[in-house]
Amino acid sequence: MENKKVKKNQSNVEKKEIKDYESEIQQLANTIDSLEDEKLNITNQLKRALADYQNLEKNTEKLIRLRFLQTKKNLAEDIIPVIDSLTIELKSKKDLKVDEKTDAWINGISASIENLEKVLADMGLIKFLPEKGEKFDSDIHEAVTVVNEGEKDHIFDILQPGYKLDDVLIRPARVVVSK
Repeated sequence: MENKKVKKNQSNVEKKEIKDYESEIQQLANTIDSLEDEKLNITNQLKRALADYQNLEKNTEKLIRLRFLQTKKNLAEDIIPVIDSLTIELKSKKDLKVDEKTDAWINGISASIENLEKVLADMGLIKFLPEKGEKFDSDIHEAVTVVNEGEKDHIFDILQPGYKLDDVLIRPARVVVSK
């Protein structure tokens, strides 16, 4: 009988130990599930944060490009009237009789204007001059006045060149148009 009692006690102890182990295993399984959920949550947060960062980088690059283009446009808009004024002054001086020193000075100013226009062209600012007799295009030409001579809706004379910056019109060519 004692053997039966011992075996029964052993059996009860083993059952209790098995229940304890099963309980521990269940707790570990729950902990694993909880950790996997937390890992998935953190992974998703990380993916969203990475996507947000990549979008921020793209937007920042766009903003920098736009700011750079705006700066180039502002610079062009400030310099174009200066070039126009110098060009008009040079044209009026060339009609006058001048000595060699003055002529050399005029040629120097003319070369400086050409150099400035080259620098601006390297920056993307392109000067364009329509041809006399060319059809008037309101998208790239500005009619300053009209005359009753020449072919209707065609350019009769060019007053000022137009300018484009990276294929964007900065200033239309100012022209005289035939009625």
